[in-house]
Amino acid sequence: MPPAPESSAAPGPAGRGGEDDGITVDGLSMTFGQEPAAVWALDEVSFHVPKGGFTALIGPSGCGKSTILRLLADLLAPTAGRVAISGRPPSALRKQRRIGFVFQEHALLPWRSVVDNIRLPLQLSGRAGRDLASTVGDLISLVGLEGFENSKPSELSGGMRQRVSIARAITLSPEVLLLDEPFGALDEITRQTLNIELLRILAETGTTAVLVTHSLSEAALLADEVIVLSPRPGRVKARIEVPLKRPRTLAMMKTPEFFHTENLIREALFGSSP
Repeated sequence: MPPAPESSAAPGPAGRGGEDDGITVDGLSMTFGQEPAAVWALDEVSFHVPKGGFTALIGPSGCGKSTILRLLADLLAPTAGRVAISGRPPSALRKQRRIGFVFQEHALLPWRSVVDNIRLPLQLSGRAGRDLASTVGDLISLVGLEGFENSKPSELSGGMRQRVSIARAITLSPEVLLLDEPFGALDEITRQTLNIELLRILAETGTTAVLVTHSLSEAALLADEVIVLSPRPGRVKARIEVPLKRPRTLAMMKTPEFFHTENLIREALFGSSP
């Protein structure tokens, strides 16, 4: 029998590290609108992501996964509870452009080339100086797009466009990378290839990552810990530690540890089969 990954539904912040290390989400609640028509999206969600760690959020549609990412990015303000990144509020990191965000839709500017899309954050931040060419060149190499520097988004495959999105999101060396189903629209072959590429990029940059996904296998392959959320209002149903060693490989998806982890996630989502 493989070692059983930890599964816990304890409500408090979880994970390794302290308050000033990584991401701390404590008692996070969120409602939209006014009573009596208010929508209760999140209810006292708590977890911890260690610095350099990778956490996946999984749960049914409408459970508040993407809302959590937007709260982490300071795109929304919580109704109750708090978020701290390295002991600071997300607003401090957003102002310093230390939070990267990758969406399911690539959101690239269609009239700009690969190089120009990647250099956009540098230009907007006023950092497009003499090191611009080398910075963008390094990023293009990091995401494996050599030879496509001058291509427009319409000339790229879906997977290549997402590579550009990832490169653009990490142009300013963010402390945190938030990923909202970045590979959900891709075919399975491209998706698994980019999963491994993403892990390689994060290993090289040391960036802390939080991923929203509907894929059990993607969560088990990528994350150090999987947070399973309940139907709305989203609550933490389980926290599942992934025992796979790093660096991860696609071959690990054939191991008993992987299957056991995937089954724990499935049971947390749907309950045990009769």
